[in-house]
Amino acid sequence: MDEQARIAALNDHYFKGTLTFDQFVLGATLAAVGYLAQTGKYTVIGWNQGTFTLVPLILLGLAAWLGFKRIEMAIHTVKMNGQYLELCHRNPRYDFSEQLNDVKRLGDRSGTYYRWRNRFIAVGLVSHVGLQVLFQYPIF
Repeated sequence: MDEQARIAALNDHYFKGTLTFDQFVLGATLAAVGYLAQTGKYTVIGWNQGTFTLVPLILLGLAAWLGFKRIEMAIHTVKMNGQYLELCHRNPRYDFSEQLNDVKRLGDRSGTYYRWRNRFIAVGLVSHVGLQVLFQYPIF
């Protein structure tokens, strides 16, 4: 197997693995949102237990939205990268550094969605556990 074929195979394996993992995390996040939405005891908005139980639901809902955006950006980045490589292959004499920067910006935005999704998941789960403990052992 030549070097180019190995690089292409590794990139394909990496993309499929990353996409599968992102889909798994998105599914787990949506399951957590469904669980919280179904089991929560919601009341009128105010300084009460029902209102505070909305916080983890909202945080995990935002994490799910960021997960969708992450998958969308990853697919769009692969598409733009393929178009860039095709453009470079057809016109080897031209400099396409501006287009390369566009592809890099898309990749960076995908990473931003990844980081923020993980932060929202962590804060949502910690807030859910923290609120459950707070409701059982009121300290205020």
